[in-house]
Amino acid sequence: MTKGFWAVMDQGLLAGSNFVLNILLARWLTPYEYGAFSLAFAIFLFVGALHQATLLEPMLVFGSGRYKERLPEYLGTLVYGHLGFAILGSLALVAAALGFALWGSSSLSAVLLSLALAEPFILLLWLMRRACYTRFEPRLAASGGALYMVLMLAGAYALYRFEWLSTSTALGVMAISSLAVSLWLAAHLRVKLPSLRGGGLTRESLRSHWEYGRWSVANRGMYWFPNNGYYLLLPVWGGLEAGGAFKALMNLIMPMQQTVTSLIVLLLPFLVRAREQPKKFDSSVRLSLVPLVLAAALYWLFIGVFHDQVVSLAYGGRYAEYADLLWILGLLPVALAANEVFAQALRALERPDALFRAYTLYAVIGGILAVGFMYAWGVVGAVVGILVSRVVATALTATVLSLVRRRQSSADDPGLLAQGELARKESEGR
Repeated sequence: MTKGFWAVMDQGLLAGSNFVLNILLARWLTPYEYGAFSLAFAIFLFVGALHQATLLEPMLVFGSGRYKERLPEYLGTLVYGHLGFAILGSLALVAAALGFALWGSSSLSAVLLSLALAEPFILLLWLMRRACYTRFEPRLAASGGALYMVLMLAGAYALYRFEWLSTSTALGVMAISSLAVSLWLAAHLRVKLPSLRGGGLTRESLRSHWEYGRWSVANRGMYWFPNNGYYLLLPVWGGLEAGGAFKALMNLIMPMQQTVTSLIVLLLPFLVRAREQPKKFDSSVRLSLVPLVLAAALYWLFIGVFHDQVVSLAYGGRYAEYADLLWILGLLPVALAANEVFAQALRALERPDALFRAYTLYAVIGGILAVGFMYAWGVVGAVVGILVSRVVATALTATVLSLVRRRQSSADDPGLLAQGELARKESEGR
């Protein structure tokens, strides 16, 4: 409970800062400009998903187990990996910015160029914060979140007072704040950069990350589209204004989604240690569902009942025509909570390949639903589509986890193996 409290504080402080910034941008920018920011940030999240798949997710698995005795050197190796990834990610964002500039969208191009400059520092903070969880120190991560909030809000206020606040300058504040907090966390984690010459740990850890991450990359890619494809496709039929309206609604459920995410991060290393005892592992998965789903359901009731007041308070009269949709969209964190518990269980079992199968079907089904619903109903279709897609993802992930556990139970039970072998021979005899 104590570690869970600090995990929620960590995520709440960092996400709260970004939440406030998003609300301010939605209030002060035109719907078109905010729609451009939403689309560009969705592209950035794709780069971030790949970063999480290749570095963060394997780190939580291996840092809590295989490399826990050499954690400072292991984290230093991941810093090298981050630098290489950040360079490639920034180049990809620059290429996207040039593409949109040639297409005639200067607003999108400017935001993407700003993201290309900010991306290495923002993702470095993601890495350092997650590194705290490999040592089961969410309190340290929360301290970093508090420092980030102070720096971020102070910078945003200064920009507002001098009338310099825009998407580009806001991203600059995020980058500077992220770099300062990352260096502070790295010092407290005692990150040690290992030698690149003859570094057995470097080669071994990078190979481990590749073996795990190649499936995780595919998982994150498949998972990204049904969740962020709306920001790419919705402007095709409704313009960037429709994308801005959808993002404005999504902002209001982010506090609960971020709470779920913070606890889910803490759950992975816990399940990694529990997997040595199958009965304890299964009970841990079941018990994890109860508080997460219950909290998400209570948030849904709150935001549904007070939808008009929430939208009015957040956006000062803008986007009021979409307030009723919070009754539907508010269910998204409920489905997210259940889905992420099942997904973390598969990751803890080091079965990203099984998760990939579930997310492949999810991407196909979710993509079809997204296109169909948005084409028919615009913003309303996007809200319905993302909820239905998430429910489908939860069902698929739960099914795959059940199959994996059933096969593992059979492999661990000699009696079941003997029965299976006997049945196979009888079948061949027939």
